[in-house]
Amino acid sequence: MTGSFDADVVVLTSRFAPEKDGGYAVAVMSRLLAVQRAGASPPLLLTLDAGPPHDREHAAAFAIESGMPSESFTMRNLFDEALRDPRWLSASARPGEPTPGLAYRQLRDDQGTPVLSLPVINDPSGWYLSEANVVIHDGDRDLVLSGFGELYVAWLSHVAEGLRAAAGDDERQLVVICESRQVGEVLHRWRDPRVRIVHTVHNSHLASPFDRSAPLRDDGWRRWLEGMDNFDLVVWPTHAQRSEVDQRFPHRVPFASVPSAILPRPSRRAAPRRSADVVIMACRLVDQKRVDLAVRAWEEVVRLRPRARLDVYGNGPLRDRLAALIRERGLERAVRLRGHSDDVRTAMEQARAFLSTSAFEGQGLAIIEAMSAGLPVVSFDVRYGPAEIIGDGGILVAPDDVSGIARAIVALLEDDDRWEHASAHARRAAARFAPEVVGRHLLSELDAVLAVPASRLCALAEA
Repeated sequence: MTGSFDADVVVLTSRFAPEKDGGYAVAVMSRLLAVQRAGASPPLLLTLDAGPPHDREHAAAFAIESGMPSESFTMRNLFDEALRDPRWLSASARPGEPTPGLAYRQLRDDQGTPVLSLPVINDPSGWYLSEANVVIHDGDRDLVLSGFGELYVAWLSHVAEGLRAAAGDDERQLVVICESRQVGEVLHRWRDPRVRIVHTVHNSHLASPFDRSAPLRDDGWRRWLEGMDNFDLVVWPTHAQRSEVDQRFPHRVPFASVPSAILPRPSRRAAPRRSADVVIMACRLVDQKRVDLAVRAWEEVVRLRPRARLDVYGNGPLRDRLAALIRERGLERAVRLRGHSDDVRTAMEQARAFLSTSAFEGQGLAIIEAMSAGLPVVSFDVRYGPAEIIGDGGILVAPDDVSGIARAIVALLEDDDRWEHASAHARRAAARFAPEVVGRHLLSELDAVLAVPASRLCALAEA
């Protein structure tokens, strides 16, 4: 792409909580950084969670630590703005009452005045699709918006008009990069032709057995895939996922393959010489990551390399179960659950190899971050990501081949020439995911979308 990018960009997510959402939050942050580094006007981060403001203060600090210049990073939250100045809410609403039969959660401003009441929908998979009234308390009268979808669009329209007013251009275009499927599903209400809605993908859509014809992971994925034409562009993190969805699911919306960028995370302290026997993992302790297979592989590793150690960074609901498995296998000295760390980068610069045993991935940002530190990767060859990322920067192993994982680890621990070759290739491969490189690619795709009428509105007009 050449020249300046002549549109405003906002990145929209349901919430931005690095301590809770792990790789998802890192991917959102990487999108912001890529857009900023590529030369677009400083992007806004828009969030829709109703949690306490101090959560967002912590998240903003993470963004600055991750490389966003403090002077060009702005995070805005729907509910913070509604409680501070609800006039935009009242202007979008109409007279009405709470939906009968539902409980409501009331939000109050700093003076204790009720401002907003949100319906409590007991459906964890689809609460955001409810048409139950959201109630705005405007003095002595109540106004309503129809569901969370209308509430979200009212705020986004308010944000868009503010950006146009600041630019002095009523026709200035806006790109909304939507990161969350539960938000994307309700944006079909937004018919502004000056807006382009770009939806990103973070993870695999497939359930077990995770092959190209596998069933979808859940009903949310089914709805989202059926509604793709409500967007102007869908951005997939890998070529493979884009191709398989393109072949399997009918759609008119354009597709692009643009990976998430890695965050420039320098070590917080000088890393000593690499250990010849330490391998690390960095992941949430959840079923998808299958850390139990890594533990089982380590039984075979230590038979061949008794001093080999596996350090697992990350927390999650399976921690106690994994700790019990480690004790059961007598591996307490060889496998350590290190918990959350703000400085995994130093561990990557000290270790000999990185291990991934996931059943599936969206892209595998931790793999790329490890490779950027010159750390060869051993990974199952699963959908999606490892095969497109690793190349000669590590070793791919057939899915579920635990013994193959052990052999690959031992090969990197024992063969210095092989390790040097893989380390050099890992650094070169990771360079493709630098924010500047990814950002230029992304902005070129957005330029193409802005050059033509909004495809989502064209699809509606022809329906």
